[in-house]
Amino acid sequence: MISLRRRTPAMGTISYILRDDRWGNGYATQAAHQVVTVAFTTAGLNRLEALHHPDNPASGRVLAKAGFTRIGTADRDSEIGPVPYELYALETDGNGILPIDR
Repeated sequence: MISLRRRTPAMGTISYILRDDRWGNGYATQAAHQVVTVAFTTAGLNRLEALHHPDNPASGRVLAKAGFTRIGTADRDSEIGPVPYELYALETDGNGILPIDR
């Protein structure tokens, strides 16, 4: 499952989850590429952000393959307190992907 959520008129977030017996086949990367295309064309967004749990570096590799840049961390609440999730972003100017300033 992959989702695209509009957070502001120009910015959205993507999130995904994949059954562990399907990991390592490129499905998440392929889906992320497709959602990025839809976000920047059909949806008219110019920035996407995504988070992943620090114990799941494979999700960071999916985001990097889809063109995202790691820009820092963002705390998410959990039962044990705040957890610093890895934060990624991707931007376009309508003519192509832009480098992200950290």
